[in-house]
Amino acid sequence: MPIWIAGLLSLGSACEFVDRTRGREVAVDTAAVSTTAGVLALGMEVPGMLRPGEEGVVRLSLTNRGDTIAHGMRLDLLVPGWMEPLTPEPGGREVTIAASPEEGTRLSYRMDDPPVQPGETQTVEQRIRFPATSPVTEGATPWSRVIRARLAGPDGQPLAEVESEVALDTLAMGRGDTTRLAQSPRDTAGGDARGDRPAIERDRLGPARLGMTTGALRQAASGARDTTWTREGTRERGQVVPLQGGGRAIAVLAGDTISRIEVRDTIARTREGLGVGSRFEELRSAYGRTCADVAKGEVVVWFPNAPGVSFALDARVPENAAQLRENPERIPGSARVTRWWLRRGPDRC
Repeated sequence: MPIWIAGLLSLGSACEFVDRTRGREVAVDTAAVSTTAGVLALGMEVPGMLRPGEEGVVRLSLTNRGDTIAHGMRLDLLVPGWMEPLTPEPGGREVTIAASPEEGTRLSYRMDDPPVQPGETQTVEQRIRFPATSPVTEGATPWSRVIRARLAGPDGQPLAEVESEVALDTLAMGRGDTTRLAQSPRDTAGGDARGDRPAIERDRLGPARLGMTTGALRQAASGARDTTWTREGTRERGQVVPLQGGGRAIAVLAGDTISRIEVRDTIARTREGLGVGSRFEELRSAYGRTCADVAKGEVVVWFPNAPGVSFALDARVPENAAQLRENPERIPGSARVTRWWLRRGPDRC
């Protein structure tokens, strides 16, 4: 059996692990992820955090643990559209570059010159950079974006995929620019430098933070009050939390702790200025590749490039939810956000 077919048959049993190391010379955290497809192992190492304008290196590896030559393999590196992959070094491995709204920038490397021998590991290095200025550089907390690597066989079909996050160190930007920091104080009401907009982080909206207890929330937001509601026959509990600028968030409770933070008005927005009333095409343009499903009678979308955020849309709920999961492009671009929330959990499709 050809090695790539064996890998395809065993794709469903691929395993993944994460290891964090520290570079000796540059003292930068790196995140290493790996998965297997049969006798082939795909690995990726990314910088854990970069400052605005700073370069980092993504390393891909392909290991042949079998006893036959692996012909025709291809590695794809998928980088968010606004992140900058730098020009490959002269004399390096040949690369093909393509861009799309769904996947961002895709860099494809043929691992067939020469093919991967039994017991051999071949590597690829690609330099990346966070833009010095970007909508995601606003604020004073680390912000992450997902980089993915994919192994494809000779027929172009995917055999394995891994992903990891690179955080933007906006704290470093604040430390290096005392004028900006002085003009951007965080106030005690959970607001930020943009006047009446509540502070939004990956796990926090205003004074409410995921995992916070109700007691801690009442101390942080004196105006918080209890609320209950029923959705699709399920009774839920929460705390209504006032936000700077007159908006409100609902801290949904699981027991005595906040499990998600939900927004149902038009005042609170994401860092990209999106929220209730935004069109699906605006979400897709900002975040790229879309994941979709039906949950509690609503069409819900989320994005690997915007980890920890989900959006409910007013799109018609299809009779077959599987078709929506397989092809989120079925959602009309004019569908609008009815509510959105911060949560924990996986961001895979």
